[in-house]
Amino acid sequence: RAIQTALFGFSSLVKEDGATEIPFIADKNARETAGLHTCDKRRNLKEIKAEFPFIDFSNIKDENDTLWTPEREAPKSLILRAYLFMLGLRERKEDVIGVVSHSGWLLTLFNCVMSTEDPSLKQWFQTAELRAVVVSWDGKED
Repeated sequence: RAIQTALFGFSSLVKEDGATEIPFIADKNARETAGLHTCDKRRNLKEIKAEFPFIDFSNIKDENDTLWTPEREAPKSLILRAYLFMLGLRERKEDVIGVVSHSGWLLTLFNCVMSTEDPSLKQWFQTAELRAVVVSWDGKED
């Protein structure tokens, strides 16, 4: 679902043949809370790659969804994944990056990982809602 939202939201960057003008990168750490709910289970990687051949899936190594279990993912695990995502994001060379994910993950990111003075950023995200945020990295040398 997040891939479909990204393609819809950034449709001006996707050509008619599906090629993209910028990298679209799937990241295992930027996914919804795992476990319990079948709707949050990832399809197998081969199937997703076939449907979206222009997406870079190199950050996802497992063919099957290893995060999904019959139990809901612990909040600490979700927070850690959001934190690890931000560490990876910090290493990207681009100055402008679009992050598309699920509302629960984004809520966790803005409430538990990032420090913000804007209380509106800590509110629930609506479907396909876009928020522009400037991120600065404490302690990162340029």
